[in-house]
Amino acid sequence: MKIWNKSGKQDSISEALCLSLPKHAVISVTGAGGKTSLIFSWAGELAAAGKKVVIMTTTHMLHPEFAGDIYAGKAVIYYPDYKADTDALSEDFAETDALLSENKILMLASNDPANERKVVSPPEEIFDYVLSAADVVFIEADGSRSMPLKLPKSHEPVVPEYSHATICVAGLSSLGRRIEDVLYGSEDMPEIDRIASVEVDEAFIAALLSSPSGGAKGAAGEFRVYLNQADTPELQEKAAHISELLSLQNIQCAWGTLK
Repeated sequence: MKIWNKSGKQDSISEALCLSLPKHAVISVTGAGGKTSLIFSWAGELAAAGKKVVIMTTTHMLHPEFAGDIYAGKAVIYYPDYKADTDALSEDFAETDALLSENKILMLASNDPANERKVVSPPEEIFDYVLSAADVVFIEADGSRSMPLKLPKSHEPVVPEYSHATICVAGLSSLGRRIEDVLYGSEDMPEIDRIASVEVDEAFIAALLSSPSGGAKGAAGEFRVYLNQADTPELQEKAAHISELLSLQNIQCAWGTLK
């Protein structure tokens, strides 16, 4: 993993995004082009520093069984129809505490009955409990169907209002490609028929991410942008330009490669 911000190469994701995390921090991740990879990488970084980290979702997220080596934590996946009485919940809470102490990174979710490759939010009681049990809770709060850019629909993203920070992710693999081919939700963009053949450039990404109906929609807490897939010097230079454009609107930005 390599990550930069306007000050140069940074040693950690938290530093690159200029975030000082409070006790029991909640970080919501939105956008497209690497949300899950960012969460898993960041969770590993924080766990290595001794933090107890929980990963959850308010929408849909990749099932850990299909994540390969990118996810090194423990996962507890509930049945969709899970119901528990007070005694059973007490046992679940105790198990959560024990797993966090032992593994440092814990994913809590429920099986998605419509897609075996995905998970959805864990039972509400479990979700609420870990907000105070973990040092850091990551919430994947958006979906993008593997597209590198995202224009939220009316019901998206699903960011809890108590989030301390919202990180919007965008994939630089979108640069130089047609908007309609790389933007999830492009059909909802005004005048999309006129601009559909236009190639994505740095100005377009900056405008999309900073828009209150785009990347900044629904953000709670401190808002940050992470540009993923900065795999070459050329893409890193383009990312730096996007960062400059975002800084004109006082939006902090980092970019890098999570490989």
